[in-house]
Amino acid sequence: MSHLVALCLFLTTVSLASSPPDSGQDARRQADYAAYHRIIIDAHKRIANQDYQAALALHRQVFDTYAFVFARDYKVATQLALQTGQTQEAFTYLKKAISAGWTLRAIKKNVLIQPLQRDPRWRLIEARYDSLRSRYRQGGNQPVRSSVGKMFRKDQRKALLALFIPGDKARIRYAEKRFAPQSAQQVTQLIQLIDTYGYPGERLIHNGYWAAVILSHHNSISKRYALRDTLYPLVRPKLLKALQSGQLSPYEFAMIDDWYTAVKSDSQETHFGYLSRSLTRTATNEVNQAREAIGLDSIETISLLADLQQQTGFDVYLPSGMTRKITITE
Repeated sequence: MSHLVALCLFLTTVSLASSPPDSGQDARRQADYAAYHRIIIDAHKRIANQDYQAALALHRQVFDTYAFVFARDYKVATQLALQTGQTQEAFTYLKKAISAGWTLRAIKKNVLIQPLQRDPRWRLIEARYDSLRSRYRQGGNQPVRSSVGKMFRKDQRKALLALFIPGDKARIRYAEKRFAPQSAQQVTQLIQLIDTYGYPGERLIHNGYWAAVILSHHNSISKRYALRDTLYPLVRPKLLKALQSGQLSPYEFAMIDDWYTAVKSDSQETHFGYLSRSLTRTATNEVNQAREAIGLDSIETISLLADLQQQTGFDVYLPSGMTRKITITE
């Protein structure tokens, strides 16, 4: 199976959360998000050990420090507040999460949040739902959002055609001859947007999925293409800068970068273990170091969080590619 087809199939199971409007014009806007992600890593460790009080305190620290907050962290904080008996605080975070794009349908699927629906204040949530959602729909840079949305749909049409081409060699020819020229044009356009407005992700356009998919598709065309590609090496430092400013989440970056590494090495190398199913202990240590450097949970923490979700329903809302349990071999 060609890399591009594998990624098309893989991405059908991946959902990267959208996020809230950028609020406030104070000095917090310039905060270093490397520290943000280190705090969240610490909070996830506490959650994995069911120390919900400490985890909630860490989330409060993030909310008090940073003008922009990733949507998944409001979702997690809603559950933490409920687990610690802070119902009013749970409603506060729930409203922020809705403004960040959390739908009522998705909220009702979370078993830990269902008790809120029996609270009289729930009726206020339903009454204000459309107003809260409008902040998500109408906020952010709308012209850039429209532009990237069109690019994403164009990318999807071209990439999905590869699914219907029989034979791996034929798919690679299609990827190199038909998909690659469009992809190069789109990545060039993304670079121009990044240079002008910043990375078009959750913080800028309230969607962390579109640009990440476009870049991941570009990185998965073929080994031959990746080895001679000049665009991703050009954009990668810009992505690392976007990580630091909170414009790009580490989950998106890990997906984008690991496809590039995997394709170039015929799946023999990985940085963040995003595509891995098993790793040696030595490789696990290397992956964990790489993850910590960009603000991702360790493989061991992810495994504990996956177990916790199965046992209790507590969801930290990581992209599905990040929640896969990786077998560690000696």
